[in-house]
This record gives sequence, structure tokens and C-alpha cells, in this order.
Amino acid sequence: MDALLKELPVHQGLARVFGALGQDGFWRALVDTLRLLVPLDNALVAVMREGRVPRLLIDFDSKGGATEHEELADYSAGMYLLDPFYQAACAGIADGLHSLDSVAPDQFQQSEYYLSYFRSVVGGDELQFMVNIDGAVLGLSLGRSTRFTLEEQGRLLCVRDWVLSAMRRHQQLMPPQGTTAEAVAGDLDTLLDRFDARLSVREVETARLILQGFSSKAIAQQMGISPETVKVHRRNLYHKLNVNGHGELFALVLQPR
Repeated sequence: MDALLKELPVHQGLARVFGALGQDGFWRALVDTLRLLVPLDNALVAVMREGRVPRLLIDFDSKGGATEHEELADYSAGMYLLDPFYQAACAGIADGLHSLDSVAPDQFQQSEYYLSYFRSVVGGDELQFMVNIDGAVLGLSLGRSTRFTLEEQGRLLCVRDWVLSAMRRHQQLMPPQGTTAEAVAGDLDTLLDRFDARLSVREVETARLILQGFSSKAIAQQMGISPETVKVHRRNLYHKLNVNGHGELFALVLQPR
């Protein structure tokens, strides 16, 4: 009985979640219930589709209030191109609860994107409930300044199936949003082309992987070349773009002006 009483707030939260299916208060009820299981600094709901700019549905701060951040405008303007979860959604990902470690490149936390953008907007770690619906991926991002422990991830895994089911059912019950087309996604190749630096195909691919946070070894594996050749491509593209490292490359290509 004591154990059941301790879990009473979660059961009450579940009742609010399922009572709000198809209504505007659904996401707040879901995030508030998940906060009873794991402390969160922020939460974001987005629809991700290959070839389209992610559609941000709602954003919550540490107190559960809906917010609007300038950084999210930067995200929609191009930062999404380096988002590991967006990349995973476009590449095809199974329904489930996914960790940042499971989708990010091997040196993501050393990338300029992580250091100068991701940490300030999402935090030090991120988990996402992701469900495939009608050719898109609906993602509920949970962000925090500190890393999620294995115990905390285990708590969320225990509720994963009903969370995914609720997310899918809510989206099915929501009224159609009209015929407004989602914006066509850009790509890093196009962003690099605008500098007229005459980068080779290999140099463009190297730049893309550097920006995403892949190490030279991982880039070599991705491209099927030697690490020494990667270093040559890296040196050449830095020279052609007149930058001194990946930090300057990031600022040149993606930081808003």
C-alpha cells in the first residue's frame, strides 16, 4: 500500500494525460507527469521529416511553462542541420526512447555546435521519445544541464510504451492544420557552395562531417578513406575558406549574422 501511495501522483498525472488527448493541454500534462519521474530543465515537441525544416510545436522551460526562445528561431533557420536527432529521424529511426549518446557522432561534445549552441539551448544531455507517424517522426525532447543517469533512463523506459502510444493517439486526434506546406530543408552543401571556394565533393563531405562532430577516424570510416587523406581534405577546405579550425568553420557557415 505504501508503494502505491508513493506512486499516486504519477497515476494522477496519467489520468490528466489521457484526459487531455486531442486537446491543447496534452503536452503540458505529459511533460508535467514525466517530471515526476525525472528532473528536467526543458522539453520540446517537434515534427521531423526528411527534406523539411522541423516543425516546432511547443517548448517548455524548467517550470513547465510554454516559452519562446530566440535560439529556437536560430534552430529553424539552420541549426537543425547539425541536430543528431534530426539527422537520425531523416535517416530512419525506430519508435522508442533514444539517448543523445546513441545518435550523436563520436566527438559531438567537442563540436562547436555543441559547445556554442546545444549546451545553452538544450543542456548537457538530451533524451527523446520518438514515434513514426505518416512519414514523419514526432519527437518529445527532454533536456537537462546534467547527464541523465542509467537509473533515470530506466524509469523513463518503464513508461516508454504508453508515452509513445499517447503521443501517436494525440496526434491522430488533433484537427488538421490546413494545407500550409512545411518549409523545404536546406543542406550544408548549399551553405558551403555560397562561398564560391571551389570545394571538391570530398572537401564538402569532410566539412559536413566535421561540423556534425565526427572525429577524423570516424570521417575516414564514413567516407571509406584513410585518416591521412581526411587530414589533407581538412587542410585544403580550411585554406580555401580561410578559417583556422572547426570553430571558425562553424561560425562562417552557420552562426547567424
